[in-house]
Amino acid sequence: KEEFKQPIERHALQFLKHLTAAQPPEALFGEDKKASTIPSDTWTEDSIRLCLPLYLSLMPSNHHLIQPLATIYTAVNGDIKRVILRVLEIPVRGMGMNSPELLKLVENCPKGAETLITRIIHILTEQAPPSPALVEKVRDLYNKRVSDVRFLIPVLTGLEKKEIISALPKLIKLVQPVVKEVFNRPILPFQLLIALHQISSEECELKTVMNAATLCLNERAIYTHDDVLAIVIQQLVDINPIPVLFMRMILQALRFYPKMVSFVMNILQRLITKQAWKQARIWEGFIKCCQKTRRHSFPLLLQLPPPQLKHVFQTAPELCHSLIRHIRSMSMAQRSLIPSSMLTVIEDNSENVAPEIRIQTIPTTTSSMEQ
Repeated sequence: KEEFKQPIERHALQFLKHLTAAQPPEALFGEDKKASTIPSDTWTEDSIRLCLPLYLSLMPSNHHLIQPLATIYTAVNGDIKRVILRVLEIPVRGMGMNSPELLKLVENCPKGAETLITRIIHILTEQAPPSPALVEKVRDLYNKRVSDVRFLIPVLTGLEKKEIISALPKLIKLVQPVVKEVFNRPILPFQLLIALHQISSEECELKTVMNAATLCLNERAIYTHDDVLAIVIQQLVDINPIPVLFMRMILQALRFYPKMVSFVMNILQRLITKQAWKQARIWEGFIKCCQKTRRHSFPLLLQLPPPQLKHVFQTAPELCHSLIRHIRSMSMAQRSLIPSSMLTVIEDNSENVAPEIRIQTIPTTTSSMEQ
């Protein structure tokens, strides 16, 4: 009945306010305080819960009660906060995500109530996608008042792709289970990997980005189909400067899908035209890739400028040995196509190679590539 509504609400609020006291008040235990098995000199989970049931049971039909709860939440200690967060599920579900009072609370988010708001948003979106109204309130809260990226996680399905990508540098700094949850949200696999590789070191530590990319690639059923990796690699190689972790992606692609070697060789060919040696990390990865693919990379090595080929041999002497064997297997006509400047570099770096595998002397002629 309406005549009882306000007295009951006042009584429930009075009990809720007990939580702000230093210790449980006597009124909480009734007349037979000594007979109670609940300690009365300090707050325990049992004594905290004594203050909550009536208030929480009223919230689904009296949505305005969420506001005083948030105010009291900001004033209590951490132990009491944790109990409140654990018992919120039923009343919040009863209110629903379209509740004007809930949306108002999210919009205003009292200082100190951030964890409460986050919990409420999670409860509302666990079994249903976020409503446009909830997404809008959370977006405004994040952009204008509290830039805690954890607010965004429950409403990622309602955000635009560009908003998710913009938040990635912050999202991947969270603990691993949260990051995996983020990666399962609606953004195409190739878009996610491309976005991760474009995060700058100023936005996020390189190691954090690497860990996030590894999380993706470990989801073999989703993120490492060879066609997905091919799309990612093709788009990343066109970026200038080439993303720092690009060659790491190439090497991982080869590890997961050895049959991609021909595709990878085409990418390395493009790196030569882009003068990859001007980016230290890319050049380092280029050499590692040649070490991994050996015979497949020999035609590419012979296209490098002499100074870069010399550097390859200094970094990976075994490539010089293998390349000499490869050249020895060529016909004289094929060898004649190799510029003499390249042969000079190879010969100069073959001093430690066994005589039987050194390049045989080629008649002094002008190669067709130098004509």
